[in-house]
Order: sequence, then C-alpha cells, then structure tokens
Amino acid sequence: MKLHAALGISAGDVVAFAGAGGKSGSILQVASELAEAGLTVLVVPTTKMSLDEARGIGPLVTSEDPEELRGKIKISFSEGNARVAAGSAMLSKGRVGGVPPDLVSDFATLADVLLVEADGSRQRPIKGTADHEPALPDASTLVVAVGNVDALGSPVDEEHVHRPALFSELTGVGHGQSITARAFAQALVEGSLAKVLPGARTAALITGVEPGRTMADASVVSRELWRLGTRHVVLTSIPKDAPTRVWVP
Repeated sequence: MKLHAALGISAGDVVAFAGAGGKSGSILQVASELAEAGLTVLVVPTTKMSLDEARGIGPLVTSEDPEELRGKIKISFSEGNARVAAGSAMLSKGRVGGVPPDLVSDFATLADVLLVEADGSRQRPIKGTADHEPALPDASTLVVAVGNVDALGSPVDEEHVHRPALFSELTGVGHGQSITARAFAQALVEGSLAKVLPGARTAALITGVEPGRTMADASVVSRELWRLGTRHVVLTSIPKDAPTRVWVP
C-alpha cells in the first residue's frame, strides 16, 4: 500500500503534517509517490525545514517577497519539475525559513497537491505542542499528526520528548515517567490536532513500525487514538530503511 493512498491524499489536497518522529520522511515519501502518479507537488514549511530535507524534495526556491516567491515556484514547475520546495529564506544551521500560513494558502493552486511541514520537533520521537503550534494554513484539507512508536515506554525527558514540560502538562505524565499509550495518543489528538479547522480531515500517522513488537505497540496506541475520536490511523516503517511499508489497522 502507498502512504499517500492510506492517508487519502489526492489532487486538490493541502496536507499539513504536524508532530514528531518522521514528518520529514513522510512528506518526502508522499511527494515521491504523488510525483510517480503524475501529480505536481509543492512542499512548504510554515516554521522551518532542514536544507537537506528541502533539497531531497526537488528544486528549492526562496524569497521573502510573496509575489516573487510565487513567480519562482511557477517557473520551477514550468521547467518540468514535478516536485518543488519553497521557503522564505536561507537561514543559519542549514535551515530554510517558513512561509506564513496565510501565504501558503495562496500557493495552493500552483500544484496538484500542497504539502506543509507545520511545526518542528528537533528529531525527537514525540513532542509537547506549544500554544503557537502547529502553524496550519486555513486552506488545509487534511492534517496528519505524526508520532514515532519508539516513544512508547520512553521516559519524559529532553532526550525523548520535544518540550517535555508541555507534554507533561497535556498528558499528566511527569518528568522521568514512562510514556503510556494514552499519553502518546493525547499528544497527537489534543496537541497536534487541537487546532484543526472545521471541515478539514484528520489522520494519525504512527512511524517507526515493523512487524513484531513495534507493530503490537502501535496497535495499542491505535486503540487509544480511536477512543479519543481519531479513527483514521495509519502505520508506517518510516524512517526505517526502504522500502517503505504501510499498514492500516
């Protein structure tokens, strides 16, 4: 099964990815699949994106002027590129600056599918979501909350959780305590998906899954997600080595 099909992504969608533990790999996988299906794909961060990730998508165009950026995006697609990444500017530490969510919405007509990286996680498997996160475009038709199964059973600390204090505040699991399936699900549903506008679809994507123990762990988390009202759950082996595997529990 293809990841974009499991998530229900098709032409006309504006898909925002939020959370931790595999957003970048998932965006790249979806962009690749859609391009192989003959669709054009634009990838834009609303916070920051690593330069390596952006270059993995395809040609990268940047400008702090919205009209100039729009023009650069159109030119890149006109040159035959199926996948284009766009940002506001080149930043220090190998990062690309984000584009304000309202401007991202204006770019929705430039490609068949628009993929948005809507927050950051500093490569942790799960996160506590801050008040200003995720930065979702109003045009979002689907918001995907991402968490890595490796977080389950890990302690709440700086090594395993981005913004552990916020994670504890949301879930009630204190510093140093083990992350439960319920807390994992809450981080996605009540954190990453808390600000989804009415009318947008939602999905939870559990990454790092392989047959065996992690599959069983992901199934436990899936049940908690269902109990919290998120019925569309997808499991994937990302960011494990290719080929990417996808399951729908």
